[in-house]
Amino acid sequence: MATVRQRFWTLVIRRGGHFCPEFGSFVRGEAIVKMSELRRKGVPRTDLKIIASDPDLAAMTKGLEALNDA
Repeated sequence: MATVRQRFWTLVIRRGGHFCPEFGSFVRGEAIVKMSELRRKGVPRTDLKIIASDPDLAAMTKGLEALNDA
């Protein structure tokens, strides 16, 4: 039987020109709700992203680095 990998969704926000983790969840909808809350507080959409990764810290860090290098 194949192992099912669970995705981890991280909401990142741009601060000082770089994206930093703001919130994370195994439920994508929770990250979307947090993004909506920040948008209502005036954070521009271009300063918010949701990235998906494996739930380990190394995978999240790799995704964040790729986003900042883009």
